[in-house]
Amino acid sequence: MKYYIDFDNTLFNTPLLTNAMLTLISNEIFKEHSSLNFDEVYAECKSMFNREHIYNIYNIYELALYFSEKYNLDSEKVRKNLNHIIANTEDFLYEDSIDFLKKLKEAGHNLYILSHDANSLTYQSAKISGSGIANYFDALYITSVPKYTLDINYEDGIFIDDNPSDLLGLYSKNPIQVIRIRREGNKYSSKEIDNSNIKEYKTLSEIVL
Repeated sequence: MKYYIDFDNTLFNTPLLTNAMLTLISNEIFKEHSSLNFDEVYAECKSMFNREHIYNIYNIYELALYFSEKYNLDSEKVRKNLNHIIANTEDFLYEDSIDFLKKLKEAGHNLYILSHDANSLTYQSAKISGSGIANYFDALYITSVPKYTLDINYEDGIFIDDNPSDLLGLYSKNPIQVIRIRREGNKYSSKEIDNSNIKEYKTLSEIVL
């Protein structure tokens, strides 16, 4: 069987990584400007790292450059420290991710990452590489277009994702099965899906293989 598995918020705790990177930038600002309030600095960084923000900075490197210029930081140092975090993201995997992938591989299934990033495919690739899970997969599909518009045979696959719009789009391609991972407190966890054929689980470990 072919399993196509989403990365962010399915295998990987993306909000935890985001917090680590924003904290790093905030710390660099605070070290140079200790008279500032750290919580206010962090709040400013967080508010800027948002697709809906007027400046639309949803690239961590552009955000770092913006604050480096604003607060007169060493931009290369900040970038280097961000790269170190991104290159070592094993601890940001959910606790059940590795066990789930191992069970699928031991059962003889073919595994594929199916990940979307509209801003930077290089950044997404770096996150996946840093997590150390690439070797579990037969191929990595990292795309800037909707996941359900690719040149793959959807009808012979099982798709696991957390994003309601992606799940519904994938379901429209007549796959074998579509599974939603609805981890508590995550970005899309409060959104309902009006499709009883899409099975929902709070964790990967709840899925019966």
